Amino acid sequence: MPGSRQRRSVRIAALVLGGSLALAACGADEGQEEDTGSTATAAIVEGHEITVGQAQQSSREVGQVVAAQAQTSGQPPQEVGPDQLIGSLIQVPTLIAFGQEHGIAVPSGATIKKQLGDAVLSPSETTVDFFRANTVYSQLSQKQQQQVAQQVQDLDVTISPRYRPDSQSPNWLKTPTTAPEMP
Repeated sequence: MPGSRQRRSVRIAALVLGGSLALAACGADEGQEEDTGSTATAAIVEGHEITVGQAQQSSREVGQVVAAQAQTSGQPPQEVGPDQLIGSLIQVPTLIAFGQEHGIAVPSGATIKKQLGDAVLSPSETTVDFFRANTVYSQLSQKQQQQVAQQVQDLDVTISPRYRPDSQSPNWLKTPTTAPEMP
């Protein structure tokens, strides 16, 4: 990713982290296999790498949740691609740490796996942490959301041009179109 490593000002993306998220665990893919996706770098957040494979696998798993919700609600499912999800994945560690530091309930990985139930039989750690962060975000006051937004803005983030909608724009996180729900 030559030339793409630089300190970026990151706006809090409500992508899939916006609002209270509730999950309807139904209608899943039972033959889910372990991801062997690309080890290429999708993003680096404060030295922690998010690979293309992790973003793609998590995207599929969040897509399964969205599909389960759509089946329950009778509405057509909307796609949640890796390019839409990467902005949220960048924020996950900050949200979890903020919750832990401020006494906000941060669910365990086991709790999230149980809540995902049949929607995602064997979720990746990336997906589990994504939903842990969603739970934290849903409990934040507006003031706390602003505090998290400032922390995210101060992160040292490198993102692959593949996941930036417009590499010329400093405002590279996409605005959400849908949000999966979680109890």
